[in-house]
Amino acid sequence: MNRIYKRLTTALIILGVVIFTATVPKQAKAQDPIQIINQDWEANFRDHLTFTLSAESTAEITQADLFYRVVGQIASSRNQAEFTPGTSIEAQFKIDQVNPSNYFPPGAELEYWWKIADTAGNELTTERETITYNDDRFDWQSLQNERLTLYWYEGSDSFGKSLFERANEALDTLETDIGITLDDPIKIFIYANHRDLLSALSLTAQEWTGGVAYTEYGVVVIGINPSQLSWGLNAMTHEMSHLVIHQATDNPFSGLPTWLDEGIAVYNENRDELDQDFRQLFEHAVATDQLMTLRTLSSPFPADPLLANLAYGQSGATVKFIVDTYGSDAMAKLLSIFSEGAIYDEALQQALGVDTDGLDNTFRISLGLPPLPGFEAAAGDSNSAAAETAAEVAAEEENTQEAEKVATADTETESTTASNETSVSTPAAETSTENSSEVAESSGSPLGFLPCVGGILALLMMGGGLYILRSR
Repeated sequence: MNRIYKRLTTALIILGVVIFTATVPKQAKAQDPIQIINQDWEANFRDHLTFTLSAESTAEITQADLFYRVVGQIASSRNQAEFTPGTSIEAQFKIDQVNPSNYFPPGAELEYWWKIADTAGNELTTERETITYNDDRFDWQSLQNERLTLYWYEGSDSFGKSLFERANEALDTLETDIGITLDDPIKIFIYANHRDLLSALSLTAQEWTGGVAYTEYGVVVIGINPSQLSWGLNAMTHEMSHLVIHQATDNPFSGLPTWLDEGIAVYNENRDELDQDFRQLFEHAVATDQLMTLRTLSSPFPADPLLANLAYGQSGATVKFIVDTYGSDAMAKLLSIFSEGAIYDEALQQALGVDTDGLDNTFRISLGLPPLPGFEAAAGDSNSAAAETAAEVAAEEENTQEAEKVATADTETESTTASNETSVSTPAAETSTENSSEVAESSGSPLGFLPCVGGILALLMMGGGLYILRSR
């Protein structure tokens, strides 16, 4: 009986302690020396982003610092807030968006927190909060999935849907053909005119800027008028491709050769054929054996407009050659090697079995061109599997072209007979392009060959020559 009584008494004591602990208010929080009364933020797009804090302490507060960083980035910024020291403070820190060094694009996501300290040695760090900095001057429409969000404010639903569908197709192509997938969702902001676009960019943006790809923020800001949808589909695709490439290959050691970075973006615009402006210059350079070397294209592209567009066309054609000849798996392997930081030649050798010059020669052979001077013996080596593959590709393309010529000739003969020979054929000597300047004139676009140097894609837009910039 005694044993039962003792057990019952012990149980009652434990129960009492539990009830007491659960019902007595916890004083730890109330006893914290520093208390946050309120914290908030407000923004006026491209003018300022202001953070405010109200706090109290049992001792004089002498420190109130605001920390913030771009979501997904490691580096953070520490900033001293403005306030009057005391046991109760109202602190404020303003990020001046007029200052280009502080600029955030629309859609930028920031993480911020406060650190407060008083004279008694007490410190308090607040929980981290996430905000999205938006351009609230327009009534945005949007389409969204797990990979991207597209925003536009002018144009029909079908306009936005066309851009959204094309963006998703471009992501699919990068995955299936190039072997890279999106790590973090991206945002695309479509401004309807040049004036609105410039008002959304940093004050340092040039008047001819047609858009910017902010790789750090995963944001593309571009001007596309609803009346120029066809142009806009390609321009948007090119720039968003850079964001995906950057996510997949970014490393602290080295980047991609320019021809590969820009070539993938050009290829993704249309994987079947080059854009007309690029294609004319490229085909003329092939016909006259005036292609640039891949080593030249590994560096920033030329400033000369015609040479710049040739560089884009040749880079896009080279990427297509790699995908068609070596396969998507080899391309994926190449980018994976580059993502770890690699020397150009070593990466190409590991992924494709050729270095830069070897790839250049196999590409040239596929086009029916002789190898680069000094590499004739290597290109003719029967043990060079890459050269043999290139030759096979060239032969296959030549056969296909001959078949197409026969079919075209038959069709033209029938057409000429039916029209009582009213059509006039122009001699080949008269229609052949003598130099790249004549090619430019025949494009029908007076600014169709504006340069894209070091990540700048020349684009004809809204009646004027505008550029797309890629910010790293």
